[in-house]
Amino acid sequence: MCIYRKMFSAMVVALIVVMWTDRQAYAGPSLPECKASSGCGPDACCLVGFERYSFPRCAPRGNVGDWCRIQNSPREMTLGYPNGLVLELQEAYHGFCPCRAGLLCSRKTSQCSLPELSGDDNSLQSISD
Repeated sequence: MCIYRKMFSAMVVALIVVMWTDRQAYAGPSLPECKASSGCGPDACCLVGFERYSFPRCAPRGNVGDWCRIQNSPREMTLGYPNGLVLELQEAYHGFCPCRAGLLCSRKTSQCSLPELSGDDNSLQSISD
């Protein structure tokens, strides 16, 4: 009977360790980092990814060669989640942050580039502030 008690105790301890380790590895979704780009600093924006139920996060603005979206203006968004959480965002971007100051999003490549190197018709594009 004593050997069964030791085995049971060892199994309980192992189960507790596994449950505690698993809980430390996954703490669940964190609260969003931002509700507006102004809270992210001058070289970042509040970004909502393309994935369903994506949480907004602060992401860096694009450097030369980074992907971008043409005419990706900041906008107000209301995001809803299956657990009932609703987030109201101001000046948030969808998919990609705009390019850094002095760069533009090329219509040909959808990448951030220097205005003189883009080869695009710059009259249809704006240079980031």
